[in-house]
Amino acid sequence: MSNYLEVNFCTPDDGLDYIYATMGAIYGATFIRHFDGVDPQMVRNVWKDQIGDFLTYKPSMDFAIQHLNAEFIPSAIKFRELCNKGPSIPSKQTLLENQPKEFNQAEHDKAKETGLEKLQELKKMFRGKF
Repeated sequence: MSNYLEVNFCTPDDGLDYIYATMGAIYGATFIRHFDGVDPQMVRNVWKDQIGDFLTYKPSMDFAIQHLNAEFIPSAIKFRELCNKGPSIPSKQTLLENQPKEFNQAEHDKAKETGLEKLQELKKMFRGKF
């Protein structure tokens, strides 16, 4: 079951900035030079297209970051594969299903009454047998 927490979500641009900043801190100058000679906007667009909705869900990005290869900077495709192995993004349906249900006193009372009736039947059935 996925729990919805507002702090787990961000915009795709903020998600990509988060990934780049974190990988910059992990890989240092190697990461900074990794895209030399390539249009930065093209790199951003490709990463945004490849990683997609995972850029909006921090637990998926964090999972991918925690499972990075220490030796090699991942491609956008590899990073998406890592995100895909992590926590799923809660869907609207999941969020709705996990909302507390409205308490219905009448249903509760009926279920209690039925349970007590069954208990009385069992007591009668087993009275004196033990």
